[in-house]
Amino acid sequence: MVESISAWADKLVGSAASDSDPQVDGEQPEALSGPDTLLMTISRPAMACEFEVLLNQHQYPQAADLAIAALDLIADMEALLSVYKPRSDLSTLNRFGGERPIPVAFDTLQLMLLAQAVHDWTAGAFDITAGSLSEVWGFARRKGRKPSEGEIAEALTKVGSKWVQVNAANSQIGFAKPGLHVNPGGIGKGYALDRAARRLHEAGIADFMMHGGLSSIVARGNRQHRHTDGGWQVSLKHPLRWEQTLGTIRLRDRALGTSGSGKQFFHFRGQRYSHIIDPRSGWPAQGMLSATVLYRSAAIADALATALFVMGMEAAREFCERHADVAAILVFQDERSGRQCIESLNVDPDTWQAR
Repeated sequence: MVESISAWADKLVGSAASDSDPQVDGEQPEALSGPDTLLMTISRPAMACEFEVLLNQHQYPQAADLAIAALDLIADMEALLSVYKPRSDLSTLNRFGGERPIPVAFDTLQLMLLAQAVHDWTAGAFDITAGSLSEVWGFARRKGRKPSEGEIAEALTKVGSKWVQVNAANSQIGFAKPGLHVNPGGIGKGYALDRAARRLHEAGIADFMMHGGLSSIVARGNRQHRHTDGGWQVSLKHPLRWEQTLGTIRLRDRALGTSGSGKQFFHFRGQRYSHIIDPRSGWPAQGMLSATVLYRSAAIADALATALFVMGMEAAREFCERHADVAAILVFQDERSGRQCIESLNVDPDTWQAR
């Protein structure tokens, strides 16, 4: 039986969103100087983007060291999960998984189990084995091309989470079908953020925000500034016009994941093709411009953002109706008028302020 979204969030986040006042080695955090406390930021490149930790300056004596340790953990996750590192677990799995079960680390096992769960929750709209489709459409090399029907059909024969065999008892993963390849894009950054955020919180940092390339964000506690009014404020940009802000999201003890087609796409004979491909059909998803999901776990928010983008508006609405704790802000093109529209689902007014 597939575990629920909430049960998986409990595994990934732990008590980070419920323990209200952790301490660092028994020390009390320093009193903040006023309502406009300065922001301390520490960043490092990883997973083809910039990861950054943001903290209230002077709030915790060991904040900088702990933030660096959290970024070290993200680097460890990249070493395990990146398909561009030949010695990573997933690279080894992609090379030899069709021949024999591959021993993997705990985090690799957890990521793959979560990916299978998301695949089931979304009726296949999210599939970690869809890498061959990105290849055939050229997006893996950032050179989009229109493949033939035969090429798409051939790529689809190498897609299917049902062929991934995860043996949790022995920490081994194999493929029941040769040629299968996994790619953690759409879930890997969020998983790394969950792990790093949990480490920060367990070390005593209650107030912080952390992001990976701005599209995956996790926030705990509060930003000490008069304009935030609790939590951490994040601007949601227009998926096609990055200079335009659609609104402001307040995050507190929640994560955010955004999937959009604004940066990676190509045109062919007047048709715009997104890099986000429906793993069920083999074709780029159409209609949605961006999907932003708010949830307790960054990994789940990331994966569900991709899935809702693929589903389209009607199925996305139905999904959020069934899962009231999953909040979404969707930007899409109306089929009849061609207008760009914004719709929020399960989002309370205190969290989202549209412009």
